[in-house]
Amino acid sequence: MPHFVVLIHGGPSEPSPDDLAAHDRDASDLIDSGALVAAFAFGPASDVVRIDGDGPAPGGATATALDGIGVIEAPDLDAAVAIARRNPATELGGFVEVRPVAGSWTRGGGPASGSAPGVPTT
Repeated sequence: MPHFVVLIHGGPSEPSPDDLAAHDRDASDLIDSGALVAAFAFGPASDVVRIDGDGPAPGGATATALDGIGVIEAPDLDAAVAIARRNPATELGGFVEVRPVAGSWTRGGGPASGSAPGVPTT
């Protein structure tokens, strides 16, 4: 089944304990449904280090900071969007993005499925 990455942008303020509990419930629901493959919540945007051609520099917090990612399985993009629309960030002043995975590799996971430039195939 195809994989999709959900990029979670939480919004301009730090999440409250209730906000975090809503995200935990959403993750539990996705785990129970079998759709969630992996999820990662990020630390504070104030700890971001941006690296470009000039080298590392503090990235700083922004209203659209990337707060986490999830990898989901869904039959197609429309189904992935329907799953992502339930993410609490969409109700708490943030937003989510959904992107199809064109290729993948995981350590210890065996050969990659699909292919994309820069993705190992073995």
